[in-house]
Amino acid sequence: MNKVIRLIQNYLVCALPFVIACAVWSSIRTEGEILSNASAATKVLWEVLSWNLMLWFATLFSFLILLVVVPEARERTLKRLANLKERDEREEYITGKASRTAYISTLSLIIFLLFISIFSLNITTVPESEAIDGKTKRLSIGLQFNLTDTPQTQTNQSGQVLFKSKDIPLSKTAILFVLLSWQLVAFNLTARKEQLRDA
Repeated sequence: MNKVIRLIQNYLVCALPFVIACAVWSSIRTEGEILSNASAATKVLWEVLSWNLMLWFATLFSFLILLVVVPEARERTLKRLANLKERDEREEYITGKASRTAYISTLSLIIFLLFISIFSLNITTVPESEAIDGKTKRLSIGLQFNLTDTPQTQTNQSGQVLFKSKDIPLSKTAILFVLLSWQLVAFNLTARKEQLRDA
């Protein structure tokens, strides 16, 4: 499994410049402009870059699922990203302290953002005919939780869209709630597993 994870990581890193090159090339010229009056070498290069682009995104999608599902893949990848060595007990202690600080600060930020996303404060001015005791300013405070964002209706003149994936269907509040729950559950399950192992 370790070899597969490392192979996927290396492919994603090494193939990234070719993905960027394909994206830049396609943003400068359309596929029709590239392939019309192009040499055989240019057509082959475009075909190879296009297939690499599709393969790279499929690999990236699979790898992101692995990161969420497989703890070993997550640990190896994040260690590589954060440049963690953990060669002795002192470095493990430093990593543990840094992880604890990062966990607590991230948890605090997520709770704050969750509250901001459901909290609403409105200060409005009303006409004098609707004023109560001559006061024309109103303050309203509320809490609102929506699981999904209201979809924006779009029409397509060229034909019917069979499937479209552009954004996460969950609302910002729901995403923050999922992140908060995921972090708490993952931390508590890991802590409980380690306590049972030490007992």
